Amino acid sequence: MIVRGLALAAFAALYLACLLLAPGGSLSSLPGDLALQAPSFTHPLGTDDLGRDLLSAVFQGGMTSLTVASVATILALLLGLAFGLLAGLGSGMVDELSMRLAEVVASLPALLVAVLVAALFGGSTTNLALVLGLTRWPVVARIVRGEVQALLGREFLRAAWALGAGPVHVARRHLLPHLLGPVTAAGAIVFGGAVVAEASLAFIGLGDPAATSWGQMAATGFALAGRAWWVWAAPTAALVLVSALLALAVERNSA
Repeated sequence: MIVRGLALAAFAALYLACLLLAPGGSLSSLPGDLALQAPSFTHPLGTDDLGRDLLSAVFQGGMTSLTVASVATILALLLGLAFGLLAGLGSGMVDELSMRLAEVVASLPALLVAVLVAALFGGSTTNLALVLGLTRWPVVARIVRGEVQALLGREFLRAAWALGAGPVHVARRHLLPHLLGPVTAAGAIVFGGAVVAEASLAFIGLGDPAATSWGQMAATGFALAGRAWWVWAAPTAALVLVSALLALAVERNSA
């Protein structure tokens, strides 16, 4: 419990830092000083090949990466909750249709769909967030359906049905409080996957060219790895840190 709390606190601190401390504009608008300076007191993460402070760049890139992941996660949670509750509380036919739709969507390779959308409509962060959210909701829907079906036999739900409560009332009053833990864990999984997916697309040049992200920074720093390791290491460490913190939170929450 303590480890989970510390992981969540560290993730929240990093998230808020990226949102509140990120400079405006794109990476090209950051002021330059001395190129390829190693980490120091003045520049804790060093500078890139144009002399821009990497700490500021990491905050700026994090704002893009985490915003995309946040929008995708919210969309996936809303759709997953809706379809999961529909499947769990609906008739056998409704359950079957909902889960078959979830299987079809889950079978789509989300990253390849995002590549296709980026190639056809451009590497917009909005498009990417929508693609990730629309392709990852089945994870949430399956968890919600399983939890709902496990709760249906509980006495408090049988009492609610006997008193004439409708599906909407049962879902809002009795089911959602019990679903908070599993849905939070599912949201963390979706969020972590969305961060990695956005970084992967940006790394291969299919991200939003007008927005700085950790994947874009890692791609730039990869070419300089032999001369200035910190240019590549700073955004990569941020990605690893976010993934590790979310993994700890999910593991402890599941336990």
